[in-house]
Amino acid sequence: AAGVFFSSFMATAIAILAVLLLMVKLLGFHLFTIESASMAPRYPVGTLIIVQNVRAEKISAGDVITYVFNEEGTLVTHRVIAADPLNRVFTTQGDANNCADGLPVLWENVVGKVRFGIPGLGKALGFLTAGENRPFILCALAGLLGISTILEIREYQSRKKRSRRQLEASGGAAESSE
Repeated sequence: AAGVFFSSFMATAIAILAVLLLMVKLLGFHLFTIESASMAPRYPVGTLIIVQNVRAEKISAGDVITYVFNEEGTLVTHRVIAADPLNRVFTTQGDANNCADGLPVLWENVVGKVRFGIPGLGKALGFLTAGENRPFILCALAGLLGISTILEIREYQSRKKRSRRQLEASGGAAESSE
């Protein structure tokens, strides 16, 4: 019974996580992992950050944003220390850094505004969603589902046998009393 519960619990938890991740995407949020110490202590390395799509006009000094840093598509998450609507740029700085970033952030490079972070969860989610890990994760999910199904069938058959024995025992007792 414990094995049935555990495997069913794991399969359900994974299904719920998948639905939540899909909902996050559909609602205009992105999930990223902090990979450097530039935003510590607020967002230490390994923090999962939830970034919401926001128009650049709605971002002001003090907001933490994620933006595309270069042509290779590197993402950076830093705090806005100044906004220049005339030139459509932001000046940013990592909380742990001593000076502002060298290049301004163009408004069109902004991915969104950080809404909150969960320390430590970024590495786990990164592992689960990494492309090279997908075959292993899918096999593990299929295995969990298979084990859960087998355990459920065995539990059902065991209950059925117990029920049949109880019925036979009670039927046998009724026959002998006549």
